[in-house]
Amino acid sequence: MPRGNGNGTVVRLTDERLRRLERRMGAVEEAVRGVSTRLDETNARLDQAVDVLTRLVQVVAAQNDRMNRNFERLNGRIDRLSKAIMAGRTADLKRFSRLERRMDTIERRIG
Repeated sequence: MPRGNGNGTVVRLTDERLRRLERRMGAVEEAVRGVSTRLDETNARLDQAVDVLTRLVQVVAAQNDRMNRNFERLNGRIDRLSKAIMAGRTADLKRFSRLERRMDTIERRIG
């Protein structure tokens, strides 16, 4: 059924609907291209972020290994120091006991 389009010409309703549909399809296709472009950019940024994070994890793992080795050496040194202190204290106690016995002996002789 012919109908006016507002400018004095008569167009068929199906032609007008077809043009509207083509315009809408064009707009949808343009929007899809825009989304696709943004998606590609987002994927590229995500790939860069993954690369950076992977390198960061490798650096942290290397530092962790180094710290563990340093702690192992430090623990060994602390163990040796503790043993030396215990040996020194034991020797001091033995010396102190001998001196105390000598003092007791001297005090008995004097007293």
